Amino acid sequence: MQEQKKNQWMKWLSLTLGAGVLLTAVFFVINSRQNPSSKQNPPADLSRAMPDEGSAHVPEGTDVTHQSNPPTSGNHWPIPLFPKVYDVEKPDEAIIHSLEHGRVWISYKPSIPEETKQELTKLLQGRPGVILTPRAANDTDIALAAWGRLDTFDISQDGTIQEDRILNFVNRYLNKGPEYVPAMDGKEY
Repeated sequence: MQEQKKNQWMKWLSLTLGAGVLLTAVFFVINSRQNPSSKQNPPADLSRAMPDEGSAHVPEGTDVTHQSNPPTSGNHWPIPLFPKVYDVEKPDEAIIHSLEHGRVWISYKPSIPEETKQELTKLLQGRPGVILTPRAANDTDIALAAWGRLDTFDISQDGTIQEDRILNFVNRYLNKGPEYVPAMDGKEY
């Protein structure tokens, strides 16, 4: 009799555990379909491909004309610009060389509000491989450039930036230039 009770209890325990495992699996399947992870459904890429304008080195100081604003490829100076936050404009021709090495360039019109500049700096300060500069020649408030890719947009009415859009661009295009040069923490290259 005691053996029979033990067998019944083991069957009940097995069925209960089995049902629990099954219900847990069903829950995860349903939940994953309703809330896909960001890896399964990444944010939209709002950038556009730009024509490859080549990658020839020209003597430093040479003025070069490019097809996109800001440029994303083309003739450039032989020494790249070190990735960091700058508060003064830098020559496109130096930055293009950095893009060739896989860096990402975020530029903004100098006329945007000071709070927006601080927000950009806070977002990008210390981020490896990213250059932030003011650029008066921009057609829009913010421009995101990588080798052969460009995304441009204006800030919102309240002066806020689209942080997710910026970080999505950086994550997609960092280290995607035609010449991979690893970041050299704190050292000019």
